[in-house]
Amino acid sequence: MNCKHLFPVTVVVALAFGGGHSGAAPAKPKVNEESARAIAAAIPRKARVQPAKKRKMLVLSYQSHDAGRFAGEKALEIMAERTGAFELTFLREPGMLPEAVMPEYLAQFDAVCVNNSTGGGGKAKNGKELVENLDAYVQAGGGLVGIHAATDNRFGAVFGGFFTGHPWSMEVGVKVDDPKHPLCRVFKNKGFMVNDEIYQFNKGVYSREKLRVLLSLDMARTPDRGKRADKDHAVAWVKSHGKGRVFYSSLGHKQEIFRNANLMQFYLDGIQFALGDLDVDTTPSAQLDPQPTASLVE
Repeated sequence: MNCKHLFPVTVVVALAFGGGHSGAAPAKPKVNEESARAIAAAIPRKARVQPAKKRKMLVLSYQSHDAGRFAGEKALEIMAERTGAFELTFLREPGMLPEAVMPEYLAQFDAVCVNNSTGGGGKAKNGKELVENLDAYVQAGGGLVGIHAATDNRFGAVFGGFFTGHPWSMEVGVKVDDPKHPLCRVFKNKGFMVNDEIYQFNKGVYSREKLRVLLSLDMARTPDRGKRADKDHAVAWVKSHGKGRVFYSSLGHKQEIFRNANLMQFYLDGIQFALGDLDVDTTPSAQLDPQPTASLVE
């Protein structure tokens, strides 16, 4: 059976609830034509694997980090339309969170993506904290995707790390901690340079005892501005959370990240993992036998 066109139709909608809303979808943020063309050129032509079924992802994209957030939205839209790997629903108003982050609403989605949005505090309509409902959703088998500011957010407790500063907004070196991991396949065992705002993570929640770190700062090619004594500055990871799957990358503050073909393949693969279509190992890094990392080639 030819599965190539099983899921070619992508539905992109803006979330709107009753009660105080006119029913009209919020105005869709714009990315200029030049940037949109560059983003489109970077998006993979097809998904790494065919979806096991029609997949739906809710994108929480509601405040701050406008340049990266709007570019991320555009990249996700093009990715969904071009590959057919998932359908999208956007939430762009923080006032809608109490109604959206509810068990019965989240249950219709295979994954939730937090796109460059901070905050995450407050209670849902059922009286529980938003993060409690999100945590329960993932624990029960949902997927969770985080882009950049997703950890500058109460939701960081579910992702596995809290933002504690961004000492770097410059060109830095990135090493591939896990070259043989399926999600790192696109990097072909080579580290790379990237210009973006790089996060530092807390010493409490963030731990390689709990996370499979995929990318981290290559401190041999990056000024040491961080405050962690262990100089362990992760850039991307995956983890299992109950029955669910979590993929996070701090790259995406600047629009240029979404114009990088390798990083867009990395994001697509991570999303397919979170959706449940790409099965990868999430054994925490600390439990693995020591293995070489791929640093930058001279």
